Amino acid sequence: MRRPRRRPAPRASASPSPSAARTEMRPQPGRLRPRVSSRPSASSRLPFRAADTTRADEAKRRRKGFTLIEVLIAMALFALIGVAGFTLLNSVLRTQDATDTRLGRMAEIQRAMLVVSSDLDQITGSLGGGATSLSLQKADITGGIVNVRYDLNGDALTRTITGAGGERVQTLLTRVSSLRWTFHRRRGDWLDAWPQPQQPALPLTGPDGSPLSSGPAPDEGVTAVALDITLTGVDGQPTATLRRVASIPLMEPAPPVVAP
Repeated sequence: MRRPRRRPAPRASASPSPSAARTEMRPQPGRLRPRVSSRPSASSRLPFRAADTTRADEAKRRRKGFTLIEVLIAMALFALIGVAGFTLLNSVLRTQDATDTRLGRMAEIQRAMLVVSSDLDQITGSLGGGATSLSLQKADITGGIVNVRYDLNGDALTRTITGAGGERVQTLLTRVSSLRWTFHRRRGDWLDAWPQPQQPALPLTGPDGSPLSSGPAPDEGVTAVALDITLTGVDGQPTATLRRVASIPLMEPAPPVVAP
C-alpha cells in the first residue's frame, strides 16, 4: 500500500502584507486593550505635591496679615504724617489767632481816634485840659449841651459824658503806656495846658508913644488839639506811638470862674 505524499508548507514571506499586519494588530473581540495613561502615578507625584502644598501654605499665610517689620514701618509712617499734620495745623491756628488779635487791636485804636476826632469837631463851648486830661462841651443829639472829659486811668483811656441823663463812663482804649494832650495857639506855639494862667496886661501905646489903654495879650485863641499816645505791645510786639491832630474852631480862653 502506497503512502500519500505530503505537500510542503508554504514559506513565510519576509515582509508581511499590509492586510496581514492589519489583521495581526486588530484586537480580538472580547479582549480589552490595556489603557495607557499619560499622568504620572501617585507615588511619582508625591514630592511635587509636597512642594506645591508648602508654597500654597506660605502664600496663604502671607495673605492673612502683615509681618512685624511691615507693621512697624506702617506705624512709623503714620506717626510722621500725624506729627507733620499737627505741626501744620498748630501753625495755622497760631497765625490766625495772632491775626485776629492784631485786627481787633487796630479796630479798637481806630474806633477811639474816631470818637476823639468827632468830639473835637463838635465843640460848642469851653475847652480846657492838661497833659493827661481834656474837658470840653459839645452839642448833644437832642440839641442840648453835654460835658465830655478824657482821662488816663491806669492803662486805659476813659471818656466820661455828663449830661441830662447823668454820668456815663466809657473805656475807649486799653494797654495805654502814656498819654499827652497839647494845645496849639493861634500865635503858632504848642502848650501843655489850656487855658494858660492869666497874662499880665500889656500897655498899649499910640504912634507917638503915648499910652492908650491896657488889655490882655493878643493871639490867645486855640486852633488845634493834639493827642500823643504810647501803646503797650501785644504778644511781645514793640510799643507803638500814635499822634492825632484835630483842628477846631477858634476857641477863646474861658473866663475865670468867680466864686460867689
